[in-house]
Amino acid sequence: MRINVYSQELTDEVLLIEKESNTGLVYSAVQIILHSSDKLHHPPQDDDRSAVTFWLPKSEHRREALALAFENMAKLVRNARSETGLD
Repeated sequence: MRINVYSQELTDEVLLIEKESNTGLVYSAVQIILHSSDKLHHPPQDDDRSAVTFWLPKSEHRREALALAFENMAKLVRNARSETGLD
């Protein structure tokens, strides 16, 4: 699967999400909120904004691997050629 998010859709809003399953387990995720139309939004309890959600693994080892991947992505962003992309 490939997910494309264009630079015009990016915001600086990042959330920690926690959801409890019907088995009582709590799952955590980090979510990057994307720009979306104000026409989509209703009451605050019905947050239907566009987002990319990364559900976190259970083990500390895999969580650290994911954190390192995000840190590596940040380094690549900072070092990419400045003339690429759109605003």
